[in-house]
Amino acid sequence: MNSTAQKKDRRIKMSSWQEDYKAKLTSPEDAAKLIKSNDRLFMGGGVNIPKAFATALGARAGELSNVTIFQGYAMALYEYMKPEAKGSFNIETMFVGPLERICMEWGVGSYKPHSFSDLGKIALSVAPNRVAFSATPPDKDGYVNKSCFGSFLPRKECLEPAETVICEINSHLPWCCGDDFKVHISEIDYIIENDNPLFELPEIPITDVEQKMAEYIVEMVPDGATIQLGFGGLANAIGHLLKGKKDLGMHSEVITPSVTELIKAGTITCKKKNFYPGKVITAFAVGTNQFYKDIDHNEIFEFKEVHWVNQPENIAKNDNLVSINNTLMIDLTGQAASESIGVKQYSGTGGQVNFNQGAKMSRGGKRILSLASTYTDKDGNLKSKILPTLPEGSIVTTSRNE
Repeated sequence: MNSTAQKKDRRIKMSSWQEDYKAKLTSPEDAAKLIKSNDRLFMGGGVNIPKAFATALGARAGELSNVTIFQGYAMALYEYMKPEAKGSFNIETMFVGPLERICMEWGVGSYKPHSFSDLGKIALSVAPNRVAFSATPPDKDGYVNKSCFGSFLPRKECLEPAETVICEINSHLPWCCGDDFKVHISEIDYIIENDNPLFELPEIPITDVEQKMAEYIVEMVPDGATIQLGFGGLANAIGHLLKGKKDLGMHSEVITPSVTELIKAGTITCKKKNFYPGKVITAFAVGTNQFYKDIDHNEIFEFKEVHWVNQPENIAKNDNLVSINNTLMIDLTGQAASESIGVKQYSGTGGQVNFNQGAKMSRGGKRILSLASTYTDKDGNLKSKILPTLPEGSIVTTSRNE
């Protein structure tokens, strides 16, 4: 399999996409039977992991062996992710969240280290022969939308070359505007219909320390800047405090409810952006039901593949790009460990290095790497996160040269 793999014509009924859609309908159980031992299955991530299909697949644990599933930031613990399924399924994750940490502790999952700018190349190198994802119902022209975590399913590198493409239709998913996220019914082999409510990520409470950190950071963001934010308590605090700013833009791998609130407040307008003016450029979306309603068919957002969004050269095309990221600890030489605590993988590389590099090249850009300087250990002792040297086994995410 290579980057020149031809796009397959998967049509069954040639007369109309509506007839083709009906001809491809199947049950979750029958779709799960398409997976064979030793298959390499790309299953996307977040709310786009197809729930009915994933449940049916997990029920086949005793029948299959050595199926590798590529996914990221799962929001439900499916049977195929549990220790009982070891030997039948192995999880390779594109990003480490709470459930991935559990899978790694159980020995059924592993993290494939990469920056998000390389996700397309990673998908091509693992050469998945099956693809399963959840998407919106089709529009009038027969296109479904990959929705919130669509970037965990690279089109040209993953979906198009796959031998089998399975799509689970869920009407609860928001339509995320952008041609990169559109997939035509003719590009799909099997369709499952399963409406299920989306996982909501409630607003993470803001600590007093995060509030104070946000106050310092917001002072460094000028009016008219283009910003990149992550998600979490600090990002929420920054979002609340940015409401006094004017005409901000955004180029960020992920958006959360703080972003839509800044748009409603008139803070993010993207009017001053020189690269994709008038548009929030992003790749992922995660939040509450209200947030999903806010982004549905909202044309201020332009969703693109994350390996394009996170290319430092594209980031740098934004003048006055301010990147704001978190780290877990830092040493006195400037090495930042942002994804592990010692040898324990806690998160993933994601886009931190990409945005540091992009902001470095941006005209008027700024790179902000934040952390609380101390923490309290399990015995109640106050400890520093700024260390002479990092603990043995720590993974350096951002080098001192960045």
